[in-house]
Amino acid sequence: MKILITTDCYTPIVNGVVTSILNLETELRKLGHEVKILCPSESFRCCESENVYRIGSVGVGRIYNGARAALRIRQNNLQKIINWKPDVIHSQSEFTSFIMAKRIAAEVGCPIVHTYHTVYENYTHYFSPSITLGRKAVIMMTKRILQHTAAVIAPSRKIEKLLKDYGVEQPINIIPTGLKLEKFSVPIAESEITALKTQLGIPAESRVLITVGRTAKEKNIDELIRFFKELNMQNAVFVVVGGGPYLSALKEIAQAENIADKVIFTGEVSPDKIAKYYKLGDVFLSASQSESQGLTYIEALASRLPAICKKDECLEGVITDGINGGLYTDFDSFQRLIKSVLSDEEMRGRLSENAAITAQRYSAAEFAKSAEKVYEKVVSERKQHIAQDTTSECRDCG
Repeated sequence: MKILITTDCYTPIVNGVVTSILNLETELRKLGHEVKILCPSESFRCCESENVYRIGSVGVGRIYNGARAALRIRQNNLQKIINWKPDVIHSQSEFTSFIMAKRIAAEVGCPIVHTYHTVYENYTHYFSPSITLGRKAVIMMTKRILQHTAAVIAPSRKIEKLLKDYGVEQPINIIPTGLKLEKFSVPIAESEITALKTQLGIPAESRVLITVGRTAKEKNIDELIRFFKELNMQNAVFVVVGGGPYLSALKEIAQAENIADKVIFTGEVSPDKIAKYYKLGDVFLSASQSESQGLTYIEALASRLPAICKKDECLEGVITDGINGGLYTDFDSFQRLIKSVLSDEEMRGRLSENAAITAQRYSAAEFAKSAEKVYEKVVSERKQHIAQDTTSECRDCG
């Protein structure tokens, strides 16, 4: 099968969507499919290399760091892909790359499958002064885009429910995004962990609470900083791994709370090194309510880290109280979970074992097989529809 993946972000950008795409295309090729990527370039110029077609674009960094919008989306810039004639297009973004997906689909007569990665109503502060108006705009945009698709992939039940609440009528398939988990489960030499702790200024004897991901306002890391202060743990540090637009503000919050010496910011870490940073932690933390699935949760579990996270629908079936971590709703429940996990080594060992077991459900190979079934279904339905139309025309002619 010829599969075209369209996206508004791709390498060298580092985020959950890009990780998902890289894992999907790798595993689809292992299954024997031809896969090409269509995305914005890093400049005004179009370019291509092997299976990646990049369309001239302009930076739109206000949306997220490194974001770009394709500009040169005329048919002549897409002709090579049109001539390739994909059997199905898997769209990963709702903006300029989706316009290209629609144009190509119309030319070659193939269906579009779309993965809805982002809960945009949690990002309305970037483009609307009113939460209510922002949400209405998101609903209108979502329905308008998805009406052009044959099927939708939701990474979690949370997203399925959201889309149904929006009034989306297309078939919705729940397929958790898959990860290459091997690098997170491979043991790392204690000497390497010690060296990294020294580099970051983490005392060797300190307990390490850690969060990983883009430092954006909607990730709610400021709550974790304030909760960490209230814990008043003498022998602990909080490590924030990742870069983003809210990093400076978070540093100011730590300074204002008088715990700047106990909150350590690493800045952006390259993907090939991130597994080592997880190994610094005793417990993984997250307070985000904006995730569609949350790949860092799975990475943390694969790294054998008990996860203590703010309760959210996307965590149903992922983080289970007393099994691989716990879900908190306020400071009291946060504090109770942290202290019980860190004070009971036997419990922490059990949670760690269960964390690794949970993570195995989210392998990249299983993700690709599930996506493949959706592609096969929509392609088959499209062929049946064309056959029925042809039969009807013949009868009319007769």
